[in-house]
Amino acid sequence: MTDSLTVTGGATGILARAADMRATADVLDAKGDVARELALRVAAVAGHEAVLGSLLLSPATGARVLAEVAEVQLPPEGLAWVALEYEAAATFLRGAATAYETTDAALAGLAELRDTAVGVLLVNGAVAVGITAFVHHALPDDVADALTPDVFDEWLDAVGEDPQGTVLGALYDHPWATDSIVSGLPWVLGVQVPLVLNAATPWWFTLPTVVPSYEQVVAGIVAGGGLLGMFADGDPVVTPEPPDPAYPDEESRQAALDATAADSVSSLFDNISGLGDGDGSEVRVTAVPTGTGSYSWVVEIPGTQDWSPHSGTNPSSLAANLHLMSGSHGTAMQEGVVEAIEQAMSTLSEQTGIPVEELRAGPVTLAGHSQGGIVAASIAADPSHGLNVTTVVTGGSPVANTAVPDHVSVLSIEHTQDPVHNLDGNPNPAGPNWTTVTRDVDGHTRVPDGDPAGAHSGSLYAETGALVDEQAATDPALAMALEDLQQQFAHADDATVFQYDITQEHR
Repeated sequence: MTDSLTVTGGATGILARAADMRATADVLDAKGDVARELALRVAAVAGHEAVLGSLLLSPATGARVLAEVAEVQLPPEGLAWVALEYEAAATFLRGAATAYETTDAALAGLAELRDTAVGVLLVNGAVAVGITAFVHHALPDDVADALTPDVFDEWLDAVGEDPQGTVLGALYDHPWATDSIVSGLPWVLGVQVPLVLNAATPWWFTLPTVVPSYEQVVAGIVAGGGLLGMFADGDPVVTPEPPDPAYPDEESRQAALDATAADSVSSLFDNISGLGDGDGSEVRVTAVPTGTGSYSWVVEIPGTQDWSPHSGTNPSSLAANLHLMSGSHGTAMQEGVVEAIEQAMSTLSEQTGIPVEELRAGPVTLAGHSQGGIVAASIAADPSHGLNVTTVVTGGSPVANTAVPDHVSVLSIEHTQDPVHNLDGNPNPAGPNWTTVTRDVDGHTRVPDGDPAGAHSGSLYAETGALVDEQAATDPALAMALEDLQQQFAHADDATVFQYDITQEHR
């Protein structure tokens, strides 16, 4: 079903429930401490001089007091017993939380090991097939036909006719393969030594002893390309979008721009899919009144627009993708988005008289499709800009390896047949602050068979956003994930939208 959503992680995920169990255990411990303190106070009554004196003057009365003191301590409702029950329940909850977390970590470790092992096989298998294909086509036809099975021969012919289509079709049919290949690649590239140190050890029977990290692999690609003049990044140039001749004056243009302020997840991705100028990128910064005299902010960031390895003036480029995924926070696009936010805050300060420092303290939502999501997560993970980032929304973005702080709420929307979000080689974190929504789009009219590019389109993510909006009405996990966003959406009618062009000048 292409209209069904799967929600994982977030406030109702296993790790969130474990955190809730620990928080409940702390509350029970506190209640146990109170009950124990009361029990000690009551117990002290038995030793009070008045009670001891009453035992001599009126033994029956004194004995009754001692009996009542004992009754207040004993089960089933005695204070000492209640304190013990609270503390035992707290201990049980902490143990259960640890068991949940340990099991979840073990399953995640097994899944990672499986993906890595499969990835190593796929990468090495691809190399072997490539060598075989080369030999096959280098041989005379009659010799090649005699040495290769008919099915393999037909597959090699298909690869020869349309290598890109064959590979993309395979990734569409087996979307897990991207994750596995990326996960296994560092092991394939690692420094290798023989498992058995003797002359009979086959060259392929080795294990890597030094495995580079994912970021190091990508950084190596960037460095290697740099030697050939590729993957160059630059310095951002951020300017307000120029006047639109379709509007007679600036007031009417601004009114039309303000009318597009996002009021749903769907409209958020609709706006993002419309950004881009060819020679430069664009970013939208929306100032949303909170109703208390202050503002929050929604920032919309587009995906990759320049796929050439030789970077031009558009910073939404292949180079930016690689730099960001290598762990760099200094790309022209990221710095340009931060500068656009600062320009918007300065302009609003001039218009309203609210100090810029107060506007900078407002909560910031960063939303992006594809590379835009990578930029959003990277900004959230970089404290140097001083922005109060509280929410990140991504669509089809490989952001699992980005160290987004726990106080930032992340909503990641992913299509099963979209290989792009798998380029990080890992599943998204499943913590209380990170909710992942997955949709299987196989068979959708916008996704022709074997076309992962269709599964990655921004307009399709806008459609999935509409399903997210709809399901949030009945799904507690999504309702909690969208809580802050929906507060911003509720004030969209009074929002002010700023739009900026971003280009880059090469260093």
